[in-house]
Amino acid sequence: MNKDQAIEKIKKCLRLSKSANENEAAQAFKHAQALMREFGVTDIDVEMSEIIEASVNIPVAIPKWQFILFEICERAFGVDGYIYRSWGAVTGKQMAHFRFYGMSPKPKLATYAYEVLLRQLRAARREYIATKLKRVKLAKNKIYRADEFCLGWVSTVYRKVEKFAVGDEEQQKLGIYRNRLNLTKTSKPRTINASSSAKRAGYGDYAEGYDKGKDAQLNHAMSGAESKRIRGI
Repeated sequence: MNKDQAIEKIKKCLRLSKSANENEAAQAFKHAQALMREFGVTDIDVEMSEIIEASVNIPVAIPKWQFILFEICERAFGVDGYIYRSWGAVTGKQMAHFRFYGMSPKPKLATYAYEVLLRQLRAARREYIATKLKRVKLAKNKIYRADEFCLGWVSTVYRKVEKFAVGDEEQQKLGIYRNRLNLTKTSKPRTINASSSAKRAGYGDYAEGYDKGKDAQLNHAMSGAESKRIRGI
Protein backbone atom coordinates (compact mmCIF):
# COMPACT_ATOMS: atom_id res chain seq x y z
CA MET A 1 0.00 0.00 0.00
CA ASN A 2 1.41 3.40 -0.97
CA LYS A 3 0.63 6.76 0.67
CA ASP A 4 -2.19 7.67 -1.73
CA GLN A 5 -3.88 4.32 -1.16
CA ALA A 6 -3.42 4.76 2.59
CA ILE A 7 -5.10 8.18 2.44
CA GLU A 8 -8.12 6.68 0.68
CA LYS A 9 -8.34 3.99 3.35
CA ILE A 10 -7.99 6.60 6.09
CA LYS A 11 -10.86 8.60 4.59
CA LYS A 12 -13.02 5.48 4.56
CA CYS A 13 -12.18 4.81 8.20
CA LEU A 14 -12.98 8.40 9.15
CA ARG A 15 -16.38 8.09 7.48
CA LEU A 16 -17.01 4.90 9.47
CA SER A 17 -15.93 6.68 12.65
CA LYS A 18 -19.16 8.67 12.40
CA SER A 19 -21.21 5.47 12.66
CA ALA A 20 -24.04 5.29 15.17
CA ASN A 21 -22.44 2.07 16.41
CA GLU A 22 -20.02 3.38 19.07
CA ASN A 23 -17.77 0.32 19.02
CA GLU A 24 -17.50 0.33 15.22
CA ALA A 25 -16.85 4.08 15.23
CA ALA A 26 -14.10 3.77 17.82
CA GLN A 27 -12.37 0.92 15.99
CA ALA A 28 -12.52 2.81 12.67
CA PHE A 29 -11.06 5.96 14.21
CA LYS A 30 -8.30 3.95 15.91
CA HIS A 31 -7.45 2.26 12.59
CA ALA A 32 -7.35 5.64 10.82
CA GLN A 33 -4.91 6.99 13.41
CA ALA A 34 -2.70 3.91 13.06
CA LEU A 35 -2.55 4.31 9.28
CA MET A 36 -1.76 8.01 9.59
CA ARG A 37 1.18 7.24 11.88
CA GLU A 38 2.43 4.39 9.68
CA PHE A 39 2.39 6.37 6.44
CA GLY A 40 3.18 9.82 7.85
CA VAL A 41 -0.18 11.23 6.82
CA THR A 42 -1.37 14.49 8.38
CA ASP A 43 -4.87 15.92 8.75
CA ILE A 44 -3.99 18.42 6.01
CA ASP A 45 -2.94 15.57 3.69
CA VAL A 46 -6.37 14.01 4.12
CA GLU A 47 -8.16 17.31 3.45
CA MET A 48 -5.99 18.09 0.41
CA SER A 49 -6.76 14.67 -1.08
CA GLU A 50 -10.23 15.99 -1.86
CA ILE A 51 -8.67 18.41 -4.34
CA ILE A 52 -7.83 17.13 -7.82
CA GLU A 53 -6.13 18.62 -10.88
CA ALA A 54 -7.02 18.45 -14.56
CA SER A 55 -4.76 19.93 -17.24
CA VAL A 56 -4.87 21.10 -20.85
CA ASN A 57 -2.00 21.66 -23.26
CA ILE A 58 -1.33 25.31 -24.14
CA PRO A 59 1.21 27.19 -26.27
CA VAL A 60 4.43 28.30 -24.62
CA ALA A 61 3.73 31.91 -25.69
CA ILE A 62 0.19 32.50 -24.44
CA PRO A 63 -2.05 35.18 -25.96
CA LYS A 64 -4.06 37.42 -23.65
CA TRP A 65 -7.39 36.04 -24.84
CA GLN A 66 -6.35 32.57 -23.70
CA PHE A 67 -5.69 33.82 -20.16
CA ILE A 68 -9.25 35.18 -20.14
CA LEU A 69 -10.58 31.84 -21.36
CA PHE A 70 -8.85 30.18 -18.39
CA GLU A 71 -10.49 32.70 -16.05
CA ILE A 72 -13.91 32.10 -17.59
CA CYS A 73 -13.72 28.41 -16.75
CA GLU A 74 -12.30 29.08 -13.29
CA ARG A 75 -15.18 31.43 -12.49
CA ALA A 76 -17.82 29.14 -13.93
CA PHE A 77 -16.81 26.08 -11.91
CA GLY A 78 -15.29 27.49 -8.72
CA VAL A 79 -11.73 26.31 -9.35
CA ASP A 80 -8.29 27.91 -9.51
CA GLY A 81 -5.43 27.21 -11.86
CA TYR A 82 -1.80 27.71 -12.72
CA ILE A 83 0.56 27.32 -15.66
CA TYR A 84 3.05 24.46 -15.54
CA ARG A 85 6.05 24.34 -17.87
CA SER A 86 8.27 21.37 -18.59
CA TRP A 87 10.69 20.02 -21.19
CA GLY A 88 9.68 17.22 -23.53
CA ALA A 89 11.81 14.11 -22.93
CA VAL A 90 11.71 13.18 -26.63
CA THR A 91 11.51 16.56 -28.38
CA GLY A 92 13.72 18.49 -25.97
CA LYS A 93 11.35 21.43 -26.43
CA GLN A 94 9.59 23.40 -23.75
CA MET A 95 5.96 22.45 -23.15
CA ALA A 96 3.24 24.26 -21.24
CA HIS A 97 0.03 23.17 -19.56
CA PHE A 98 -2.74 24.95 -17.72
CA ARG A 99 -3.82 23.03 -14.64
CA PHE A 100 -7.20 23.58 -13.05
CA TYR A 101 -7.45 22.48 -9.42
CA GLY A 102 -10.38 22.25 -7.03
CA MET A 103 -12.84 19.90 -5.41
CA SER A 104 -13.66 16.86 -7.53
CA PRO A 105 -15.14 16.81 -10.18
CA LYS A 106 -15.01 20.58 -10.84
CA PRO A 107 -11.53 20.70 -12.47
CA LYS A 108 -12.60 18.06 -15.01
CA LEU A 109 -15.72 20.07 -15.83
CA ALA A 110 -13.62 23.23 -16.22
CA THR A 111 -11.25 21.39 -18.57
CA TYR A 112 -14.15 20.13 -20.65
CA ALA A 113 -15.70 23.61 -20.89
CA TYR A 114 -12.32 25.11 -21.83
CA GLU A 115 -11.74 22.63 -24.65
CA VAL A 116 -15.27 23.07 -26.03
CA LEU A 117 -15.04 26.86 -26.03
CA LEU A 118 -11.49 26.84 -27.42
CA ARG A 119 -12.58 24.72 -30.42
CA GLN A 120 -15.35 27.18 -31.20
CA LEU A 121 -13.06 30.17 -30.82
CA ARG A 122 -10.39 28.66 -33.06
CA ALA A 123 -12.99 27.93 -35.74
CA ALA A 124 -14.29 31.51 -35.53
CA ARG A 125 -10.70 32.83 -35.68
CA ARG A 126 -9.87 30.77 -38.79
CA GLU A 127 -13.02 31.97 -40.53
CA TYR A 128 -12.30 35.59 -39.60
CA ILE A 129 -8.74 35.39 -40.92
CA ALA A 130 -9.91 33.75 -44.15
CA THR A 131 -12.63 36.33 -44.80
CA LYS A 132 -11.87 39.64 -43.10
CA LEU A 133 -8.08 39.49 -42.82
CA LYS A 134 -7.20 37.80 -46.11
CA ARG A 135 -5.77 41.05 -47.51
CA VAL A 136 -3.48 41.64 -44.52
CA LYS A 137 0.02 40.87 -45.76
CA LEU A 138 2.30 41.12 -42.73
CA ALA A 139 2.04 38.06 -40.48
CA LYS A 140 2.52 40.08 -37.27
CA ASN A 141 -0.36 42.40 -38.20
CA LYS A 142 -2.61 39.47 -39.06
CA ILE A 143 -1.83 37.74 -35.75
CA TYR A 144 -2.40 40.95 -33.80
CA ARG A 145 -5.76 41.63 -35.42
CA ALA A 146 -6.87 38.01 -35.06
CA ASP A 147 -5.93 38.21 -31.37
CA GLU A 148 -8.08 41.34 -31.01
CA PHE A 149 -10.99 39.45 -32.57
CA CYS A 150 -10.45 36.66 -30.03
CA LEU A 151 -10.32 39.18 -27.18
CA GLY A 152 -13.72 40.48 -28.22
CA TRP A 153 -15.07 36.93 -28.44
CA VAL A 154 -13.96 35.90 -24.95
CA SER A 155 -15.12 39.24 -23.50
CA THR A 156 -18.68 38.42 -24.55
CA VAL A 157 -18.47 34.94 -23.05
CA TYR A 158 -16.96 36.35 -19.84
CA ARG A 159 -19.98 38.60 -19.38
CA LYS A 160 -22.25 35.56 -19.55
CA VAL A 161 -20.39 33.70 -16.81
CA GLU A 162 -22.18 33.22 -13.53
CA LYS A 163 -19.48 33.08 -10.88
CA PHE A 164 -19.62 29.89 -8.83
CA ALA A 165 -20.10 30.64 -5.16
CA VAL A 166 -17.38 28.82 -3.21
CA GLY A 167 -17.93 28.32 0.54
CA ASP A 168 -15.46 29.51 3.18
CA GLU A 169 -14.26 25.99 4.00
CA GLU A 170 -13.61 25.17 0.36
CA GLN A 171 -11.85 28.52 -0.15
CA GLN A 172 -9.61 27.74 2.80
CA LYS A 173 -8.70 24.34 1.35
CA LEU A 174 -7.93 25.88 -2.04
CA GLY A 175 -5.74 28.48 -0.32
CA ILE A 176 -3.76 25.81 1.52
CA TYR A 177 -3.37 23.83 -1.70
CA ARG A 178 -2.18 26.94 -3.54
CA ASN A 179 0.41 27.65 -0.85
CA ARG A 180 1.66 24.06 -1.02
CA LEU A 181 2.22 24.45 -4.77
CA ASN A 182 4.78 27.15 -3.91
CA LEU A 183 4.22 29.00 -7.16
CA THR A 184 6.88 31.67 -7.65
CA LYS A 185 6.66 32.57 -11.33
CA THR A 186 3.87 34.38 -13.13
CA SER A 187 3.31 34.24 -16.87
CA LYS A 188 2.69 37.28 -19.03
CA PRO A 189 0.71 37.24 -22.28
CA ARG A 190 2.63 37.35 -25.55
CA THR A 191 3.03 40.73 -27.23
CA ILE A 192 2.83 41.40 -30.96
CA ASN A 193 4.76 44.35 -32.40
CA ALA A 194 2.06 45.32 -34.88
CA SER A 195 1.99 48.48 -36.97
CA SER A 196 0.02 51.56 -35.92
CA SER A 197 -2.52 50.99 -38.67
CA ALA A 198 -3.08 47.39 -37.53
CA LYS A 199 -3.62 48.60 -33.96
CA ARG A 200 -6.21 51.12 -35.15
CA ALA A 201 -7.96 48.43 -37.17
CA GLY A 202 -7.87 46.21 -34.11
CA TYR A 203 -10.73 48.16 -32.51
CA GLY A 204 -13.00 46.99 -35.29
CA ASP A 205 -11.70 43.43 -35.00
CA TYR A 206 -12.49 43.45 -31.29
CA ALA A 207 -16.04 44.62 -32.02
CA GLU A 208 -16.49 41.87 -34.62
CA GLY A 209 -15.26 39.27 -32.13
CA TYR A 210 -17.53 40.64 -29.41
CA ASP A 211 -20.53 40.19 -31.68
CA LYS A 212 -19.43 36.72 -32.83
CA GLY A 213 -18.94 35.58 -29.24
CA LYS A 214 -22.70 35.74 -28.76
CA ASP A 215 -22.90 32.51 -30.80
CA ALA A 216 -20.77 30.55 -28.31
CA GLN A 217 -22.38 27.32 -27.12
CA LEU A 218 -21.45 24.72 -24.54
CA ASN A 219 -22.11 21.10 -25.44
CA HIS A 220 -24.82 19.49 -23.32
CA ALA A 221 -22.64 16.57 -22.28
CA MET A 222 -22.65 18.10 -18.80
CA SER A 223 -25.81 18.26 -16.71
CA GLY A 224 -28.25 21.14 -16.85
CA ALA A 225 -27.04 22.50 -13.50
CA GLU A 226 -23.43 22.39 -14.67
CA SER A 227 -24.07 24.00 -18.05
CA LYS A 228 -25.98 26.84 -16.36
CA ARG A 229 -22.72 27.95 -14.80
CA ILE A 230 -22.31 29.78 -18.11
CA ARG A 231 -25.60 31.53 -18.77
CA GLY A 232 -26.89 31.51 -22.31
CA ILE A 233 -24.20 29.14 -23.58
